[in-house]
Amino acid sequence: MTTSTGGDGHNGRHHHGAHPPPTFQCSVCRQERPARERARLDALRAGLSQYILQRHPEAAEPGAVICRSCRDAERLALVTARLEEERGQLTAVEADVARRAAQHSTVAEDLEREFTRNLTFGQRAADAVARVGGSWAFVLGGLSALGVWVLLNSGWSGERPFDPYPFILLNLVLSCVAALQAPIIMMSQNRQALRDRRQADQDYRVNLKAELEVATLHEKLDHLMHAQWERMLELQQLQLELLTERRAREQPSEPPR
Repeated sequence: MTTSTGGDGHNGRHHHGAHPPPTFQCSVCRQERPARERARLDALRAGLSQYILQRHPEAAEPGAVICRSCRDAERLALVTARLEEERGQLTAVEADVARRAAQHSTVAEDLEREFTRNLTFGQRAADAVARVGGSWAFVLGGLSALGVWVLLNSGWSGERPFDPYPFILLNLVLSCVAALQAPIIMMSQNRQALRDRRQADQDYRVNLKAELEVATLHEKLDHLMHAQWERMLELQQLQLELLTERRAREQPSEPPR
């Protein structure tokens, strides 16, 4: 006794193959890319599209399209080229800012949090010494201690002074305090100077990226205004044609002679 099965040998089940996602061929890299990365070359702003056509003349074809990766790469090349025209050879900072501007990524950092998070015990102690040593409380406290020391060792209390005039022990204590306090304060100042340099570098990055973004924004606005103006001209021409046709239909026909 035999049991009949489906013609495909899998209990009569039909497997439908999944359709592959739609793709397109990039006019710049000539590779197949997913359709979600598709962008028309003439839809980009004028400066970027012209720069792409200068670098890739083979892309000058009707209905040319470009993928996202090529668009980002060409945008980075355009920003870098403009910076090189203005500033000559780019530094590492300028090249990094150009890359971030092309990718529309942020350059600002929270330096205060970074420096506070990475502080060691010695750096915290140096900051505390610098903070106390540079205050009026320390000055007034030091003057008060000096006054008490001088009074106790001048015979005013009637007891035998432990550091008689010319106060050699006091001079030794003051010299030791100054010798230890100066390098500790310099440690704190050096760290603060490093933070100031980092802050100045970040300010330069932010300002440079802001200039690039503003220039790009101006180009985009000019492109949108130009496209809108052309669209308005097309609509106006269409309206004129409709009015002309309507008037031609409304005019009465001449009677036959």
